[in-house]
Amino acid sequence: MTNHPSRASKRRSLSISNWSKALLLAMMILTIMTRTTTAFQRSWMASVGRKAVVMRGPPSTSISYLSSSPSSSSSSSKTSTRIVGATRISFQQQRNKPTTALFSSVASSPDENTLSTTTTTTAVDKSAPGRPKRFVAKPFEYHQVITIRIDSLTNMGWGIGRVAIEDDADESKEEVPAESSSTSSTEGPEVDAAASRLWVVMVPHVVVGELVSVRIFRNQKNYSEADLMEVLEPSPHRVEPKCPLAGTCGGCQYQHMSLEAQREWKTKHVEEVLSQQQIQGYGSADYGKTWEVSPTIGTDKVYGYRSKITPHYQAPREIGLDEYQLEEIGFQRSSNRNLVDVEECPIATTEINAKYKEVRTLLHEKAKTGELNKPKKKKRRRRGSRGGATGATLLFRHADDDESGNPVVVTDPKEYMTTTVKGLKFRYLAGNFFQVNNYVIPLMVDAVVKAATQPTKKGSSPSYLLDCYCGSGLFALSAASSFDACVGIEVNDKAIEEAYVNAEYNNISNCHFVAASAEAIFTSPPKVELPSEDGEPSQSGDDSDTENTTIVKQEIAVNEFPRDQTVVVVDPPRKGCSEEFLKQLYDYSPERIVYMSCGPATQARDAKGIVEIGGYEIVSVQPFDLFPQTKHVESLIVFEKKHEQ
Repeated sequence: MTNHPSRASKRRSLSISNWSKALLLAMMILTIMTRTTTAFQRSWMASVGRKAVVMRGPPSTSISYLSSSPSSSSSSSKTSTRIVGATRISFQQQRNKPTTALFSSVASSPDENTLSTTTTTTAVDKSAPGRPKRFVAKPFEYHQVITIRIDSLTNMGWGIGRVAIEDDADESKEEVPAESSSTSSTEGPEVDAAASRLWVVMVPHVVVGELVSVRIFRNQKNYSEADLMEVLEPSPHRVEPKCPLAGTCGGCQYQHMSLEAQREWKTKHVEEVLSQQQIQGYGSADYGKTWEVSPTIGTDKVYGYRSKITPHYQAPREIGLDEYQLEEIGFQRSSNRNLVDVEECPIATTEINAKYKEVRTLLHEKAKTGELNKPKKKKRRRRGSRGGATGATLLFRHADDDESGNPVVVTDPKEYMTTTVKGLKFRYLAGNFFQVNNYVIPLMVDAVVKAATQPTKKGSSPSYLLDCYCGSGLFALSAASSFDACVGIEVNDKAIEEAYVNAEYNNISNCHFVAASAEAIFTSPPKVELPSEDGEPSQSGDDSDTENTTIVKQEIAVNEFPRDQTVVVVDPPRKGCSEEFLKQLYDYSPERIVYMSCGPATQARDAKGIVEIGGYEIVSVQPFDLFPQTKHVESLIVFEKKHEQ
């Protein structure tokens, strides 16, 4: 007997089918209504915007600012400058691809007797398509334009200005973001603290002292972030960037500033991160000691200095049948993680740029045929997809010239290359770490060696050097001639192999290297061979047979080095030293610590422990401008062990 579905079952199937059709129809109607509403909003905003604000082009257009500097012939004359990419586009704006930017309309320079941080009101549409859904409209509306005076910079290169706003008892007090720097007072008359307070506004691509028009795109809990719209009163330290992508590309933050101003603010940044730690015995007149940070030093080679760049690209996009298009090859934008197409990098060496252009041309040719896309899986996909392929990161590293004297640019991270520093040759994998400014490295090496070899307070010269985070041996090998023994430690075993090769290549025999974490130099101290204490050679056979002369050696563990004759050099990654390493360093208690860092903030954090727990005093602080045109700064702090008088 054949089983037939019941009538109830048929009715249920029919009901489900009808509901599916109804749901599909409702979705279609909703889509049509949404598109119609969006089109109407855009049309309405365009008509209102033409009446309310001055419409200007996209970020790539030139921006004019009013010049009122003392050197100007007329305070009201307009001076044209090109601030490329100054109108930073937020994440939401990038997705909506706006074609216009809103600018405040400024009739004249503000009066000196009025507060420079007053708000300039513009028409704001709360339902504008570009307005983020989670935007907090307090204290400013989305894209509200205000005028501020820049009084300081953060360590990220953003300018800080302040606006007087009505105080709210429920609001927390002003708190500058952790990465911000100095907080000088705002110009203008005093503000009644009971009725108002100063709200921090951060904006990129500005110089301290400038009066600027900015547009709010985000309100945080204690500060707001804004795009630069117009420079009303430019600083005398503002210069024309050499790169046309300055402000758009995220690689450089200071190209619009003079070299003098860049280095001044890098020095100030090192001072501030140290002061923020409130290290006992420093930074206060009560202690009788204040920070004495030496001016940042560098060289005149501020463009074409970088010996390594790593551009990126996304996998080519399919635009037709077996047709692909490679889009941007370059670096991340300053506003988000999207890429900006970079044809040439002014801070990279000439040789790197020449090779980079060749590779760019080759990649575009390969992309057209789909050669850069990975094999596709046998499944249907929509047109425009990348077939599951991903992008890549390129490497260009400038090495020593070859035997014929021709420059060499290495593109394979697994290829060995050589760099010469003060007569010593260092061989290392192109993908491994090595400083990328061959013009400033000698200055840093000189400073480290000088600090390490200075006589101690007892008048004796140090005999032993421990180089923690030694890499391929730059500091240890450079200082080897001034010490009885140098021991380097590095977690990268390939770098340790390179260090031994470099020691042999440069005929240095008193350096020893260990592949382990920095902590291991204390927990599992390696043993090294040193000449016997009497230093006398032991001879065998005839006294006249010098070939049989041998040196008596003894094995000694690192933790047995005399503390008053030992110097520890520390050059950690940006995150600084681990707590475990620092505790062991305090217990080891060497006579001197020479601390080089690419992260002044973490260096200052570690300095607090070295002084307060380890019992050291700060002898000197020296910043280095290793990366001109950028926010980055290298810092060297020398610590000396305190001894009871």
